[in-house]
Amino acid sequence: MRSQRGQVWAYLLLGVSLLGALSFGIFQTQQKNRLALDNENKYMSAFHKLKWTSENIEERTARLMATNDLRMQESLLADLRVFSAQAVEHMSVLPLLTTDTPRVEHFLNTLRERSDVMHDKINRGEKLSEEDWTQLLELRRQAVFFEGELANMLGLVGNGMIRWSDTVRVTGPNRDGDAATPITRSVAQMEKALTPPPGEEKALDPQQTGPMKRPYLDPGPRVDGAAAIAAVRRFADRPLKGDPVITGTADPDDKLKEFSLYFVSAQKDNGTPMTFGVSIHGGHVIFMIDGRQVTEKNLTLDQLKERAREMLAKRGYTALEFVSAAENDGTMVMDWAPIEKGVAVHVDRIRISLAMDNGELVSFDAKNYWINRHSREFQPPVISKAQARERVAPRLKVSGEPRLVLIADRRFHERLAWEVPGNMSDLQFRVYVSAENGEEIDVQRISGGDPANPLNIGLR
Repeated sequence: MRSQRGQVWAYLLLGVSLLGALSFGIFQTQQKNRLALDNENKYMSAFHKLKWTSENIEERTARLMATNDLRMQESLLADLRVFSAQAVEHMSVLPLLTTDTPRVEHFLNTLRERSDVMHDKINRGEKLSEEDWTQLLELRRQAVFFEGELANMLGLVGNGMIRWSDTVRVTGPNRDGDAATPITRSVAQMEKALTPPPGEEKALDPQQTGPMKRPYLDPGPRVDGAAAIAAVRRFADRPLKGDPVITGTADPDDKLKEFSLYFVSAQKDNGTPMTFGVSIHGGHVIFMIDGRQVTEKNLTLDQLKERAREMLAKRGYTALEFVSAAENDGTMVMDWAPIEKGVAVHVDRIRISLAMDNGELVSFDAKNYWINRHSREFQPPVISKAQARERVAPRLKVSGEPRLVLIADRRFHERLAWEVPGNMSDLQFRVYVSAENGEEIDVQRISGGDPANPLNIGLR
């Protein structure tokens, strides 16, 4: 009798286990289906938003081509600036990780950038040029095509003929299935048909990615490869292993109106690889990067600042003012602004990174300095230092003396400004007040995030 009761309990336990496993399996399946449905709805929502913004872009470009009223043009260009930025945001949500769309991105970014520039032009009382209208006409053509292709895709997706889950499966980290879906094929077709606006036909050429603009001033006479290698040897902060090697050039014949460079590879005596950019004109080291990993932090910011100042002076950069610093994976990234006639010229900033374990030079970037430097005539400030302090927000407590700087505004125009440091609670800011009319040009937060301000690469 006891044996039979034991068998009954065993069967009951087995049944309960099976029931629990079945319930857990059902729960897991429900959760998986709910997650898949949520993702499907998220992607569908982003796609509908993208389609809506494309309709607004097409409609605004049509009205822009038809109006001669400057106020209307200004309003429509402002709308285009917003809608093109929104389109980029909506595109980023869609599961197209393995689908390259440089032409689509270039179209939307060009539309945003050009509409912003033209909006500013009209706002300053100028009329759009024939060149502006030619570019707008081409952007209009692309906008019509972009909206039409999205309309075709919406017909398939909206009618349930294709689902985003299939695209997620073949474009996600764990790919499963055919590498193409109706959605990715439609995007690829749209990508292939879009062309850059007039004058930018080579903008998507891989060999032309990220060109540096030609400097204002002549950096010096042409130098050969041997001189470039000698410049690398002089610049390195420790002995090299073997001879540096020239691996390529950028615009060596001065045909593309870019910054002509030698690209040089070298190796430190400890085996660390380095890459240099040396100007073909003048033989100046424009940038340098090494590949060493830094795992210890032995030096303070003050120690690294002093070492950076010595390194820069040794390489010919003497009259500099410290701007900002930020830690990055065991290195201290520091920005320095050249001083010109008592003004800290931020648009010519030099960036240098030192290892926090031994102060070794990790990277150097003087592109801004060599591209933007030129002799400037500064007008006496109309707004005084005391007036600049009064222009900042009353919620901000001024924490230091304002100083004159030359910065670039959001449209890359050089502006003489008072830099006013201030804090609010535990946040620190720099407020830039125009020395000409007292308007607030920019506000930069220097705590609570990366305090190293980005360089104004290619300012013009």
